[in-house]
Amino acid sequence: PDLEAELQLDRLKPRLSRRVLLLQGHQSSWHDELVVTPGTRPQCHNLTAYLRDEAEFKDKLSPVALSVALALPGEASGLVLYGDTLVQAQVGGTWLW
Repeated sequence: PDLEAELQLDRLKPRLSRRVLLLQGHQSSWHDELVVTPGTRPQCHNLTAYLRDEAEFKDKLSPVALSVALALPGEASGLVLYGDTLVQAQVGGTWLW
């Protein structure tokens, strides 16, 4: 089965006010279809994000919230995928999940 994956950066802010963007495409979100094949190695996706220049936004104190969602596409979209919520922490400019 395939999965639809979605990453949202700075998701608590309105789309035009987001402080973090992906390097490729300069967007605050990423969507892709992941092919899951039993017996194969796990997939890895590395995405590089950057903080916009401080002069471009006012809010410098609130945390940057990220979200990752996985869904079954199309006809199976009524099914719910269950997963644990992960705690996020920032250490030296690197996000740990």
